[in-house]
Amino acid sequence: MASLCLGVGTRSRRDCRGSGLRSFAMRTTWGIHNDQPEIDPVTDEAVRIGWDEAGDLSAIEATREAFKAALAERMPDLDEASTPSSAGTLYRFVHSMADGDVVVCPDRSARALNIGLVTGPYEFHPDSRVYRHWRPVRWVRTGVPRAELSVAAQHEISAATTLFLIKTGEDEIEHLLGAPQPQTEPNYSWADYYPQLADALLDFRHNRGALLEKVWKVSQASGRTELFKYLRADHLSDGTRGSVRDLDPFTVLGSFNRGIRPDARADIAGAYGTEFGLVPPYPNSFDGVPVLNNLNSWFFGRENERDPQDIDSLWELCDAAVGYAANATEGTRERLVSAFDACATGGTRKLTMGIYWIRPHAFAAYDSTNTTFLKKQFPELAAKLALNARINGEQFLANTETFKAWLADTATPYSSFPELSNAAYNYVTGPDASNVPQIAIGEPATKPVSTDVALAGESYGVDSIRDDGCFIPTSELEPMLERLRARKNIILQGPPGTGKTWLGRRLGWALCDERRSSRVEVVQFHPSLSYEDFVRGWRPSGTSEGLQLADGPFLEMCTNAEEDPDRPWVLVIEEINRGNPAQVLGELLTLIEADKRSADQAMRLAYPRQAGERFFVPPNLHIIGTMNVADRSLAIVDMALRRRFAFIELTPSFGEDWVQHLNGLGYDIDLLETYGERVRSLNETISHDSALGRQYCIGHSYFTPAAHLEETGLDTAGWWRRVVDTDVRPLLEEYWFDRPELAEAASEKLLGM
Repeated sequence: MASLCLGVGTRSRRDCRGSGLRSFAMRTTWGIHNDQPEIDPVTDEAVRIGWDEAGDLSAIEATREAFKAALAERMPDLDEASTPSSAGTLYRFVHSMADGDVVVCPDRSARALNIGLVTGPYEFHPDSRVYRHWRPVRWVRTGVPRAELSVAAQHEISAATTLFLIKTGEDEIEHLLGAPQPQTEPNYSWADYYPQLADALLDFRHNRGALLEKVWKVSQASGRTELFKYLRADHLSDGTRGSVRDLDPFTVLGSFNRGIRPDARADIAGAYGTEFGLVPPYPNSFDGVPVLNNLNSWFFGRENERDPQDIDSLWELCDAAVGYAANATEGTRERLVSAFDACATGGTRKLTMGIYWIRPHAFAAYDSTNTTFLKKQFPELAAKLALNARINGEQFLANTETFKAWLADTATPYSSFPELSNAAYNYVTGPDASNVPQIAIGEPATKPVSTDVALAGESYGVDSIRDDGCFIPTSELEPMLERLRARKNIILQGPPGTGKTWLGRRLGWALCDERRSSRVEVVQFHPSLSYEDFVRGWRPSGTSEGLQLADGPFLEMCTNAEEDPDRPWVLVIEEINRGNPAQVLGELLTLIEADKRSADQAMRLAYPRQAGERFFVPPNLHIIGTMNVADRSLAIVDMALRRRFAFIELTPSFGEDWVQHLNGLGYDIDLLETYGERVRSLNETISHDSALGRQYCIGHSYFTPAAHLEETGLDTAGWWRRVVDTDVRPLLEEYWFDRPELAEAASEKLLGM
């Protein structure tokens, strides 16, 4: 079902002015209930009601009396007393509800609200199994917690009627929708500045020491020295840590194209302009500029890990791209392809962003934001492009030339790459964002975090785990993945709040090389879980035949893996020690061993389906368990289980990565460094407490918010105080239940009291 305006971005917003929507002040707010669990209004892009036996209502005269008569005729079994109210509901649904009206559809199962705008007239869908009367809706806000409304408004929305007017909560609903924003023309003046800076940087290709001096001068001149600290945290080849001793041009440009505030970006860009003597004006608006993840802002690896030629290769790529943009000959094409391939050792989305920065009118960025936009809005063009997370030089060149031809076509709605990039950003952050598969979407115009949208099904590796917000360095993630491949079974253990399940799922995706892979399944152990639940057991058949053998999630995963032997499958078991692992796994304790994954090692299951049935675990099934070692109520894992798994310890992380990640969400960097030191001090105290130990340390998840600071309505200090009071203080009181004065003192230290 189409929404009102199919175009996106600034261009489409202007086009919507003549669309026939009523003004903000004139629209009516409706509530509508749905008691059919199988109906998803967001997926339908519509609201629906019943009385299906009434048939198509579009030909009925637009009066309540006509609807009442039609209902009495078409639904003779309808209770006579309820006919007037039913007819009134249908009449309002067809004729009173108008284009542009607000509709609120509560989701009772999630205690949430979906809020949208009516975008078209009544439709009858005879092929729908139930609720065939439809009104198309463009959903603007989905999954809004009911708690965001006042109690009075919540009571109003809980009305027992199918369709009703919302009066008490109308202003609150409008506030949630957000007042219409004044439309402003996008500013692409940055597209003149960026190539200037790239050219100036290329002059330092063979004098990088002088370039580094200029970068440090810029950090001072901009007044933003704290935002350059991420360049002072390299792991040097002599085993120490310190400032980077080499740089490439893309990383320099990235210093103001990261998840930082727009005013900070402008300050740094201006300081570069002054330091390198560029022609003003310097940019203060960045429409259509993709930004880097704060946790992955370097284009090269750490000094003690990277190959000697890595940074030289990036300089060559920059020079080759500039040469191709100036004159696309066979020679410059070959040079660009070779240079791109030399740098394309992992995912290439970030690489294409850097090339776009240096010549935004010659190249497109193939970040996930643009990729999503192209696939959704221009599928025919997308089919001609290589849009995977990793592409080679030939594909990048082919994309570039295909794209240029498309932009040159007069039928194309965009005239430049920056204009398209801005439209893509507006698409994934605007009302249509609910249709975009994602993990997180940033809003650099006001909330400076990465605009890169994570796509289900795209290639996924260790770098992707970092991009998703992991504070563990790549050098430690890669061995974890190696152990999973070799041992088949690993357990992530550590204190509460260290992200064990979060990481376990992503290690599975990385093993499968696919984001949100359907080959990764998550289950949770609990005290009442049995072998019969997890592996196989007798269960009621649901018919008169009594009991039947039913496979549990483990055997189902084994079947899937066996039918797909060339690809890995992963089972993530949360809280593996919350149940009784040895009892739940039974003979699987032997069968899951890496060297027992073959037919000649098959064993009889406790509940065979037929005499002589033997079973073995497919070699392409991997198991990732998570274990909270601090919970006193959990089972101690026996040695038999320990022999079958490789154990990996996760620890709290409050270092530079944590600071940079939260700073990208708007939190004050200086306060974050202070807070991180306080938690490290607390964890030191906990580690040395004879009644506790390091397994009781406080993990970073407690202090890693999902929301931007602006969304909390607090400043950084207020957010910290709330987390300590509501999340951490109760945990400390549980730790020191017999010594409450220690819990109180520790809480006060966290608050700086």
